[in-house]
Amino acid sequence: MNLYELTEMYQNLLDLEEEELQDHLKNIDDEIEIKAENIAKVLKDLEAGSEAYKKEIERLSNKKKSTENRAKRLKEYLQMAMEEVDKKKFKTNLFSFNIQKNAPYLKILDENKIPEEFYKVEKKLDKTEFKKAVKAGKYLDVAELVQTESLRIR
Repeated sequence: MNLYELTEMYQNLLDLEEEELQDHLKNIDDEIEIKAENIAKVLKDLEAGSEAYKKEIERLSNKKKSTENRAKRLKEYLQMAMEEVDKKKFKTNLFSFNIQKNAPYLKILDENKIPEEFYKVEKKLDKTEFKKAVKAGKYLDVAELVQTESLRIR
C-alpha cells in the first residue's frame, strides 16, 4: 500500500538500487514540475517506510530486553534453588551445572574520596564556540566555514 497513487514509472523507483536510480530518473521524460512532484511522493513513501522500520526496531528491542530479563530471572532462580539444597555442581544427560566464583568487581562506596589520579580527563571539541571563533576570522589556517545547499520539500 502506497502513501500516494504513483504511476508505474515512479513506483519502480522504490525497488531500485542506488546505482540504478540516477539512470532511471534521467530516462523519465517529464517536465521538472511533474518529475519533482512524483519524486516528492516517492520520498514521502520512503520516509513512511523508514519510520515503520524505526518503530519495528523499537518493538523488537523491547521484546529482546524482555526475553533477556526472563532468562536472567530463570538463571537466578536456578542458582538460588541449587544453593538451597547445597548442590553447587552436578550433571544431567544434556547439561552440566556449576556455581563458581566470578571475577571481583569494584563497588564504589564514596566517590568523593577517590584521588584525582584515577580520573581520566576527556578532550572534547566545543564546535559551537570554535565555529564562532572561525566566523570572527580566527584560526583560518585550521578550519573554514563551508556553506552548502539542500532541497526542502514542504
